[in-house]
Amino acid sequence: MGNELTKLQKKILKLKKERNALILAHNYQTMDIQEIADFVGDSLELARKSAEVEGYDLVIFAGVKFMAEMSAVLTKDVPVYIPDTRSICPLAAFVDGSKLREIKKEHPGAPVVVYVNTTAETKSESDIICTSGNAPEIVEALGVEKVLFGPDSNLAEYVRRRTDVEVIDIEPRGHCYVHDQFDIAQIELLREENPDAIVIAHPECPPEVQDAADIVGSTSMMARTVANSPEKKFIIATELGLVHQIQKHNPDKIVLPAYEGAICRQMKKNTLEKILHILEDLPEENLVSVPEEMVEHVRTILERMNRAPSTLESIVAK
Repeated sequence: MGNELTKLQKKILKLKKERNALILAHNYQTMDIQEIADFVGDSLELARKSAEVEGYDLVIFAGVKFMAEMSAVLTKDVPVYIPDTRSICPLAAFVDGSKLREIKKEHPGAPVVVYVNTTAETKSESDIICTSGNAPEIVEALGVEKVLFGPDSNLAEYVRRRTDVEVIDIEPRGHCYVHDQFDIAQIELLREENPDAIVIAHPECPPEVQDAADIVGSTSMMARTVANSPEKKFIIATELGLVHQIQKHNPDKIVLPAYEGAICRQMKKNTLEKILHILEDLPEENLVSVPEEMVEHVRTILERMNRAPSTLESIVAK
């Protein structure tokens, strides 16, 4: 950062120190936000960081609302603010509590595994949470023949292909609109132009795009792979914010987006100006809260998500 910091960024860093605030940012945030954050990561990494906020007076969570809800549950007595209250994940909106309760009636006894990209209400009706990085391992570790899984149908197919478990979609239409934009034609064209490149796709991409990739994995896995690989050129099929981050941290390598239009408009609603507003005014409307009756169960399954999958076999749907 150093001399590259703007006046606005410097002002935020000064106020952050005065407020004793912790700024957490998702990988899909713009680089100017990532540069002033204390920690940048994927959903799982940010959830783990949220459980380690002792000593801070407040948390600013630059991400979408379901992530900030997780942070609010895990930080316990430390208030969590979100820069833009309208940043709602469309994928999370595919499944709510009522829809989940209905499908649970149709499949009594089947454990409910929900993707971390879900609302607190949906999590409160679930047995276990997974991420894109550990979904197959979580499902396999349950030791059952059948699970209910959602809301992302592409991730469900990814799990289905990697386990012997019957995976039933909670919402067959569920998808991330950003990752659903990737297609085979883009990958094939980029391969022709860059025959020496390694293609890495996120498991929220359509199955045929996953099949066309050399590697399929979570955002954190993508970043680690590029950093640790001896290869010098990569094509990345995920949101543009992560592609820019990986390129910045690996200046000796070429990191190409599989699609320049892969932008999460919800994530980009957060801005430096809105972060500054929180630090200056602590606006009550930006405080994130989860209904008290949901907190204990959501916290339990979030903590369960952070445990080794080998300990999960005893978990069954209530």
